[in-house]
Amino acid sequence: MRRRADTPPVLDEDHAAFIQGGVSVIVATRDPDCVPDVVRGCGCRVSPDRRRVTVLVEPGRAGSLLEDIQQNGMIAAVFSLPSTHRTIQLKGSDAKIVRVTRADREVAAQHLEEWVKELVRIGYDGEFARIVHGRAASDMVAIAFTPTAAFQQTPGPGAGERLGS
Repeated sequence: MRRRADTPPVLDEDHAAFIQGGVSVIVATRDPDCVPDVVRGCGCRVSPDRRRVTVLVEPGRAGSLLEDIQQNGMIAAVFSLPSTHRTIQLKGSDAKIVRVTRADREVAAQHLEEWVKELVRIGYDGEFARIVHGRAASDMVAIAFTPTAAFQQTPGPGAGERLGS
């Protein structure tokens, strides 16, 4: 489902800032038989108009996820802050693998530092946080998509509600 140009973006400024912070990024797809594939992302960039999201993943960790993207363009991305469990999920159907830009590499490096700070703040070792996160800027693929649905997934009574509801 493509959003019309006159339709407001599904992300407001607060949500766009949140998903570009030191959050856990999980990217998921499915194959033609609806078998899921999931990978930890290493950052996210939101376009200035908040209509496009680019998630960054390491190809060595992506398994068949990249093939799924090429086959059907379906994607879900979950962004969660470990210290609070604040979580949102975005879904899209037009995901494409795009060229990694200098800005993407900067985003990945910044994300790694923010992720490490977040995990250290809640008691994890910094080296452990770096290993879990991955290499980021050294080897990555960018996947861009238009969010067509966004959900509040923080555990509690509002989990599963559409953002903006």
